[in-house]
This record gives sequence, structure tokens and C-alpha cells, in this order.
Amino acid sequence: MKVAVTGATSDFGTAILPVLLADPEIDTVIALSRRPLRLEHPKLESVRMDVRDPGIEDVFRGCEAVVHLAFVVEEIRDKTATHDINLRGSRNVIDSAYRAGALRVVIASSINAYGPELRPKPVDEDVYPAGDPDRYYFHDKAEVEHYAEWWLRRHPGEMAISMLRPTYIIGPDFSNDGIDQLTGLVGTFPRADEAAYQFLHQRDMADAFHRSVKQDLVGPFNLGPRDWVGVRELAAMQGQRMFDVPERPAVAAANIAFRLGLSAFSGQWVTAGETVVDSTRLTKATGWAPTLTARESAAVMILLQGKSLVRGEDALGRRIACEAALEPASEFVGVDGRGLEHVQIPAATGAVHAEIHTARSSGATVVLPAPPGLHARYLTPLAVEFAENGVDVVVVDLPGHGLSTGKRGHATAAGVHDALAVAVGYARIRFGSAPHVVRVGDATERRSRPGRRWSWVACSRSHAPVNPADGLLPRRLRYEGGLEHLPHAHSARDIVALARADRVAS
Repeated sequence: MKVAVTGATSDFGTAILPVLLADPEIDTVIALSRRPLRLEHPKLESVRMDVRDPGIEDVFRGCEAVVHLAFVVEEIRDKTATHDINLRGSRNVIDSAYRAGALRVVIASSINAYGPELRPKPVDEDVYPAGDPDRYYFHDKAEVEHYAEWWLRRHPGEMAISMLRPTYIIGPDFSNDGIDQLTGLVGTFPRADEAAYQFLHQRDMADAFHRSVKQDLVGPFNLGPRDWVGVRELAAMQGQRMFDVPERPAVAAANIAFRLGLSAFSGQWVTAGETVVDSTRLTKATGWAPTLTARESAAVMILLQGKSLVRGEDALGRRIACEAALEPASEFVGVDGRGLEHVQIPAATGAVHAEIHTARSSGATVVLPAPPGLHARYLTPLAVEFAENGVDVVVVDLPGHGLSTGKRGHATAAGVHDALAVAVGYARIRFGSAPHVVRVGDATERRSRPGRRWSWVACSRSHAPVNPADGLLPRRLRYEGGLEHLPHAHSARDIVALARADRVAS
């Protein structure tokens, strides 16, 4: 199978391409973009081309499916150029794919095609995509869908065109002004009591596109989780101050700021949240289902932005959700979280996160607090080594670190003591023996050049740098002590020796 993807360097393309390349039934992926493609893969062919270029037909020739992602999302001043890329480019992709003999086209639309108004209940695909002529993105998404529907009526049964309407996408490959606004110190929304979002993780989005590439789907399909998060609840999750503002003055202020170059977006993006949708049709057609809830995805978004989850009730508990937040660190460390558990332990400071590594044949139990400034994932390789050598391990995130709740990077001595106490209590109940609490190193911050942060943690193998792009690492560290009295351990042999010494002493 041969697949072409336009807009390959976009956030959507960055998330979707690896999934297509990992499919053994797909032999070739042609990535079209105007910018250089950073990804390299034996099955990947990169083509520098504008989607308005008539020569795109030759590129599509021999492709079974075309995924159309190219679209102007981030606002530019020239709206004529915006509409030309979005509308003429999309028409050219559909017509060229047909002439090239493609069997199906999958278009990345948006729930914004429905328009900006709030609705009393989730909508399905029977609701007309009216867009909004005063908002370029809403208008263009709706117009592309209208052209696709017109084309399908003119060519019944000749080529399948599906239009996936994603909700708000978050994930390690997604960074935009909207996410920055949603996770800022202050939030401002028209009708804040009603505004809501359906946050969808990029992995779930990419899964839906992958399924659509391999099936003849026709027409629009909503793509989102089953639940949604109100903006006031989103603010409460992260300790954000939320204000309800009148829409017209907010639009006028945003337009002025955009014209003066003080804002990256104009009043065309000032809305009271988004339309909440029902994605049952896509589930029935493809079997697709989101792995994360909107609330879990919202928590992941907050954490990846370097913000805190301040309430214990919002802490990530399910393994798949925890691993989604840890993905940048996991890729850097080279582990995927298999063979371990995640738990959130109630504490006075909120919720204390711990990674649990269970040995097949236990000779000792150890509680390892992650050094200040780091989090448990950077100790996972060491914990795996311990477990392989017969040691049950509980790796603990300090308050305000990793997946524990609390102000990011702020760990008081009392909070550290409380976190260790609840972790020890958990380990004693879980493994039936008194655990040893040891530290495996201390985090020290060094700057190799401005803007780039590195930390080192001493372990049994080597001094390992952390990922400077990991949003879970605190930008500022306020650590007041609490670990200095703990003994050091650098290997499983040290832990087993401690256990033997205790048995001899007893």
C-alpha cells in the first residue's frame, strides 16, 4: 500500500506519519510539505511541494490513499493568501487524487466547521457545518467540506472522501497559542460558565486517521472523546484565575493587539469554547475509541506545559494516562513503561505518584525518592535493574514533581517527609516487609548555554542527562530539604546487602 500525506511537517503530520510508517501493510509513505522534513525512514519519501501545484497529480499517482493535512491554522495577516491555500489547495488535492487513481482521500477537517456557537448537547454529523464567514478558520474548514460533499455527489462511488472533525488535540508534538492561553496564569472567556472543550490526545487522533486510510469511509465523522471539560473546571485543575469577559469588547481588544503585533491571534479566535460533539458514527464505522478521557488529556496538557495539577482528585491514575504524560522522558531514557505500575497515594500535600516495580523473587524492598528537580521516569532504568536482581521498588515523585500534585518544583521539607511516609506505608502493605528508603543521587543544574538546562542523576551505570524538552521538569526549583539524611545506594547489590545486614541484626 502506498499513501501520500500533505502538510507532513505540521503537528498533525508529525503525529500521524510514525503510525503509518509502523504499519507493515503500508510500503511507502510520500510526505509532501513546503518545509524540510526532519523525519527519516526507509519507507518515507519526502517531496517539497505546495498543495496548489498542479504537478501534485504526478506525486499522487500509484497511491491508494491521500491524507490531506495541509492548512493555514496559525493566523497570518493576508487572508486572501490564507483562503487560497486552504480552499484552492484542498480542491486541487481532491481533484488531483481522483485523476491519479487514488481510492480514498482522508481530509483533516475540524469541529470548528460547525461554527462557534455553543449548543445545549453534543451534536452528531446530522448538524449542518455552517462555519462562520467572520472567522477564517471556521469558514475555510466548512467550505472544504462543502466542496468535498459536492464532489461526492458528482462522482458517486468513484472515490471515497472522508472528513474527520477532530476536537482540541493535545500531546508532546502539539504546541500553539491556544494551548498557551488555556494553561496561562489567567484565563479569560466569554460565557465562562458554559464554555467547554473536548481534549483529545494526539495518539488517539493518529489512530483514527490510520484506520480511515485503510477503509472506504464517506462523508463527515466527528473525532473526539466522550466527555468534556468546562473552562472553569480546567482553571481549577491548574490553579488558574478565570474571568468571564464580554465577547464584543474581547474581540475588539484582540483585533487591536493583533494589528499592533502584540498578539499572535486576532478576534477571529475569541470564542466561548467549542462545539461538543458525539463521535459514535466513527466508532461504529471503524471500531475507533479514545484511550484517554478529555479530563485525562487536559491533565496531560497541563503537565506537558510545565504547569501543576494542584488537586489530588485530578492526579493521573491510569497507566495509559501516566505514560502519555511521561512520553518525552520515556523516549529520552529509552523505556516504555512496560512491566511497571503507577499509583497515586493520598497524602497531606495532595497525591504522591509512585512507580511500582515488582521483582519475581523478592529479597528486599526499597523506596527510591526521585532527586529534587527530576521525576521517577529518570530512575526507571535503575529500578528495572533492581527488580531484575530481586528487589521490589517504589520510585516516588516528590511533591510538585513529575506526576505528583503540588506547585511545580516546590518541595518543602514537611512535604518531602509526608511523601516518604506515605510511600513507605504503601510499600510495607504492598510487599509485606519494612522497606529501605535510600537515595540514588542528587540532581544538580548546569547550563551549557543560555536557555538549555541539563541535570544529572548518579546511578549505577553512568551520569545520564535528562531531556531539556520534558515539560514535567520544573523550570524553577524550590527544594527545602528532607532527603539529606538518607543513605546512598548505587546498585541492587547495595540494597540486598542492606537487607542481609538487617536480618543479621535482628
